[in-house]
Amino acid sequence: MRTTHLVVKVASRCNLNCTYCYMYNMGDDSYKSQPKFMSQQTVKSMLTRIKNHCNENNLTDFLIIFHGGEPLLAGITFFKDFIKFVNEIIPSSIEMSYTMQSNAVLLDEKICQELCELGIGIGISLDGTPSSNNKNRIYHNGKGSYDEIIRGAALVKDVYGDEYSDFLCVIDTNEKPKDVYNHFKKLGANSIHFLFQDFNYILSDQNSVPKIGIWLVEMFDLWYNDEDKNKPEIRPLNDLIGLILGLDKNSENFGKGVNDTLVIETNGSIETVDTLRICGNGFTKTEFNVDKDELNSIYEGSELAQKFYYGHDNLCEKCKNCALESICGGGYLGHRYSPKNQFDNPSIYCKEIIEIICHIQNQLLSELPLETIQNLQVEALNYNEIITELDQYAT
Repeated sequence: MRTTHLVVKVASRCNLNCTYCYMYNMGDDSYKSQPKFMSQQTVKSMLTRIKNHCNENNLTDFLIIFHGGEPLLAGITFFKDFIKFVNEIIPSSIEMSYTMQSNAVLLDEKICQELCELGIGIGISLDGTPSSNNKNRIYHNGKGSYDEIIRGAALVKDVYGDEYSDFLCVIDTNEKPKDVYNHFKKLGANSIHFLFQDFNYILSDQNSVPKIGIWLVEMFDLWYNDEDKNKPEIRPLNDLIGLILGLDKNSENFGKGVNDTLVIETNGSIETVDTLRICGNGFTKTEFNVDKDELNSIYEGSELAQKFYYGHDNLCEKCKNCALESICGGGYLGHRYSPKNQFDNPSIYCKEIIEIICHIQNQLLSELPLETIQNLQVEALNYNEIITELDQYAT
């Protein structure tokens, strides 16, 4: 077991207070015990662990994802020092790359230029339309953040170029897919990654979660039939197309690959992905820390880390007997959690995932010659038949 990238929590606080945030508004308050910012000593210890991990696993490249909270709260000097320490500690035989996930409201032209010179890419979190963003991505005083995010996104395009206009967007099913798609196209988005809201079986069930399936079906039709050569790439739609066609498009959400993401908290704690905080207060906490432990220690001593790593393999009976298991992979691990069965459940988004997979596969199938379909021995998927067949398995 190994990791090829780390999510580095350089700041444990955020200047926004998004309504759905898994860090601050889903019942986990363990961030309150974390240092507000990562220290230089923790950075140096982490880089030493990265060097050891790469040497032990024969890795020649490694990715750092700067995260928070809001990473820009740490200040530009933090990132300058970080790169300086990399050059001192990491040998040239290991190629380091960097990206940052930011809400962009703290960006100005000088900071943006300096981040670009440091080789740190920027992905921007923006929730679709102005109305959706100003309802969900809000300041602590309740004010919407849309205008400031758009200003920051424009700076990124000016400094980095149009091809670096990349967005994360939490799906708001109250917004029309057409309005969301046209809005991102108007912004000149290069890529959009639509995220499911983080629900599991603690307070919800499959019938009460947002109807993401039909929303993504409509989004897929808009995007797939758009003849604009400059249209954005869209995840998870690209991923699902690839998986249906047998390509290696595995992710934490779909497919059958391993989930090798690890998180380093501001105090140096080595943890599995922080979105699993939705499973309970302090759920991801461990005894491992870069000040004293190698990165692999978490795989050797944390059952949760092992479950996440092999999260697409150890599935419940319903998932194992589903025709779409190799594509879905059970969905995201955190969305399968219940206090009764732990992770031994189908995704709370099971019905929604089946709906979008059926739609995409049938669309792709409709474009194949009849002879090819017969040779492949494939047939159109029927959503209702799959649901009915799965109902016989207890959850």
